[in-house]
Amino acid sequence: MTTPDTPSIPARTIAGFWRRVFAFFIDALLLGVLGAVAGWPLGDEFARLGPWGRAVGFAVALIYFGAANSRLTGGQTLGKHLCKIKVVDRSGSPISVSKAVLRFLPLGAVWFLNNMQLPGAALSSIWLCLVSIAVFGIGLSILYFYIFNRKSRQSLHDLLVGSYVVSAEASRPVPASAPWIVHVVVFAGLIVASAIAPYVIKRAVAGDPFDSMWNAFQALESEPWVASVQINQGKAFFSSTSKGSGANTFLNITVYSKDPDIQNAARAKRLATLALSADKPAGAVDVVRVTIVYGYDIGIASSWRSQTQSHSPAEWLAQ
Repeated sequence: MTTPDTPSIPARTIAGFWRRVFAFFIDALLLGVLGAVAGWPLGDEFARLGPWGRAVGFAVALIYFGAANSRLTGGQTLGKHLCKIKVVDRSGSPISVSKAVLRFLPLGAVWFLNNMQLPGAALSSIWLCLVSIAVFGIGLSILYFYIFNRKSRQSLHDLLVGSYVVSAEASRPVPASAPWIVHVVVFAGLIVASAIAPYVIKRAVAGDPFDSMWNAFQALESEPWVASVQINQGKAFFSSTSKGSGANTFLNITVYSKDPDIQNAARAKRLATLALSADKPAGAVDVVRVTIVYGYDIGIASSWRSQTQSHSPAEWLAQ
C-alpha cells in the first residue's frame, strides 16, 4: 500500500526479500565455517566462557558486517556480492563504517541473544525484559518490515541509519520514502507487547509446579561446576501392542558443565537428588533424566558432547 505523499521506488532498484535472505544465509554460513575452524584449537577456551561465548561470535560478526556492508567493499558482503545486491544510502553511495556497524546492532542483538543460556539471576530481573524486547520486539519488527514495507523494503536496521539494499547495478539516488504510519504503530505495539510479556507470563505461571521447578533450578545452578541449567517436566505418551497404551511422566534436567567431565556418575546423582529435594512434586514422576553437556556456543558456531542417565526417583535416591 502506498501513501499519496511518498513516491514509489522503481522495483528494479530495490532488492527483493528472498535475495536479501539468501545473501544473509551465505554470510552466516561463512561466519559459521570461520567459527568452526576457530573452535578446533580454542574449543575449551570457548567452553569456559559459558553463555558469554556468544560475545565472541557477536564481535566477529560485527567486524565482518561493519566492514563489508560499508564503503570499504562497496556495500557488499560476500553474500550480497554473489546475490548482486549492495547497501547504499539515499544518494546511492555506500554507507560509512560507523553506519554499517550501527546498522548491524539490531540484527546482531536478535541473532546472538536468541536462545542464549541466561543465568538464573537474569531470568528474574529487568534483564529478562530487555532480552524479550531485543529478541521478540526487535526481531519480529525486523521481520515485519522486511515483509510488509514493500515500497522501500527497508527493515528496522535500514531505517535506523537511512540505508537501502538495492541491485548491484543501481547507480542513481534512491527516492526518500518514510514508512507508512501503520508500520510505525505495529512496531510500537510489538515493542510494548514484548516488554510486558515477561511480567504477564510470570504472573500466569506463579505457584506450583513452576515455583517448585524454580527452586530446583536455583539449587542446581549453585553447583560450582555448573554453567547453566534447563529443566522441564511433562508427559510422554506411548502405544504398545503388548502392553497397551499409556503415558510416562518425566523430569528432564540438562546441565551445561564448565569442564569436560560429563560421564561423572556422582555428579549426575547429585544433580538428581538436589532437584528431587528442592522440587518435592517431582518425586512422583516416572523418570528423571539427567543430561550433562560440555561444549561451546559462540553464536556463529557450536560444538557439544553430552551424557544422559535415566532412572526413577526412587532409583536415584537409592544409589
